[in-house]
Amino acid sequence: MHDAPRPRRLHITGAPRSGTTLLHVMVLTCFDIDGPIEAEQRLRRPVPRDRRLVCTKCPGEVEAAVAIMKLDPRLDVIYVARDPRDVITSEHAAYPGRYFTNLRVWRRAAHAADRARRHPRFHVVDYHRLVTQPDVVQAELMTAMPWLRPVRPFSHYHLAVRRPNPEWRPAMREIRPVCPSSLGAWRRHLPRVQGQMRRHGDLGADLVALGYEPDRAWIKLLNGVEPDLTPSVNAETLSLRRRLKARLPRLRDIILYMIRNRSTAAARA
Repeated sequence: MHDAPRPRRLHITGAPRSGTTLLHVMVLTCFDIDGPIEAEQRLRRPVPRDRRLVCTKCPGEVEAAVAIMKLDPRLDVIYVARDPRDVITSEHAAYPGRYFTNLRVWRRAAHAADRARRHPRFHVVDYHRLVTQPDVVQAELMTAMPWLRPVRPFSHYHLAVRRPNPEWRPAMREIRPVCPSSLGAWRRHLPRVQGQMRRHGDLGADLVALGYEPDRAWIKLLNGVEPDLTPSVNAETLSLRRRLKARLPRLRDIILYMIRNRSTAAARA
């Protein structure tokens, strides 16, 4: 007796505060997803097997997602890329008055994504384009993943949200039409940007390489700005012991995922 085919799985990830929740809500409301998982969920957690397509989301899981994607041909990963200055100056409603994440965390996610950019099942969505050209981004995702079936345009996602999941509001603040108002919000938080560069190194080369700036002229905005060195919710630094310890959950997640989905692995062999 053969196991029933597992559903195809689409997993959304990125650095925390990069826009993963917005894209997740868009995908769930604008594509035909018969296995929607609304709450944040890591890849290692089990999902319904009697579905055609399951969609999950968990930020800060880029490294594990890339490793698992390469082992499972039924997994596609969407990585949400965002200007790191907006990432590090974004607040989460669950932690009022505190910046949520930092350049250390963003760089780790960005480096993991960079190593996977050429993989056919790794798809990059730029946050700037998502909020300025949502329907174009949707069309590009459908080209990359032809098995996605649209039910409405991304630009109308907010019209389909009847009962928002409790996790969505703290992350998004409110369900509203797609709007670019959050772009460039870092300009109102220059001490934070200055402080993060003091802690974690210059951003100039990163921003040019990723296309967020044409050159280093923007750094003039930081001239004479006193750095804000207030710690983020995410830890600013990790000791060697904590860095080594952090690798264990990723290894655990990969092993648990493959055990729970061993039928596909066996089929490949």
